[in-house]
Amino acid sequence: MNILILEDSTPIRTLTRLSLKNTGHTILEAASAEEAFRRFDETDGQIDLLIADVTLPDRSGIDVAAELQSLLPNLRVVVTSGYPMGCWASEDAERFAELPSGSVITLQKPYPPSTLLNTVLRLLGMLPAARPQTAAAC
Repeated sequence: MNILILEDSTPIRTLTRLSLKNTGHTILEAASAEEAFRRFDETDGQIDLLIADVTLPDRSGIDVAAELQSLLPNLRVVVTSGYPMGCWASEDAERFAELPSGSVITLQKPYPPSTLLNTVLRLLGMLPAARPQTAAAC
């Protein structure tokens, strides 16, 4: 399985990769939407899970997730942000609401590596689903 990390912050991208290195999955990295689509092409569209930051310099991570899910209907997505969902730009919140339910989980930064790992394993069906959490205030 291939996991694509789309994160413009090098330290966060590195921590994410290190958190997932022992899962047996191939970890791919991209610092921009453009680079994410190059990684997608390099794998012939064989991406199983996308971990995407909402705010990127060239395009929203949610836009990238939506476009990749239109090409890969079984793609699972972890959307990360330093802000609670209620504080996102309205365009991002609206686009997020259009993503298929059950295939997307949000994760607010900062998060411990164990939380990321458990989230990824849950989305890939390797752990049982977690109970929903309440939204944080802005």
